[in-house]
Amino acid sequence: MKAELFPTEIRALGVGLPYAIAVSLFGGTAEYLALWAKSIGHERWFYWYVTLCIAASLAVYVTMRETRHQRRHD
Repeated sequence: MKAELFPTEIRALGVGLPYAIAVSLFGGTAEYLALWAKSIGHERWFYWYVTLCIAASLAVYVTMRETRHQRRHD
């Protein structure tokens, strides 16, 4: 679904770059945030962080435009 948003010339970059950024930001910091929350005695904060990340992702997908009926620019 996300690949349809990009022309074929830049499709790999358009899909791969945002994925790599999201993985590095959220996946790369998850361990440090979990250990930090545990060290200050607030383990539940980490679960709220994960829940907020999921909610943000859901909001993006819900608000994405539908491309099924649009002409392709390939």
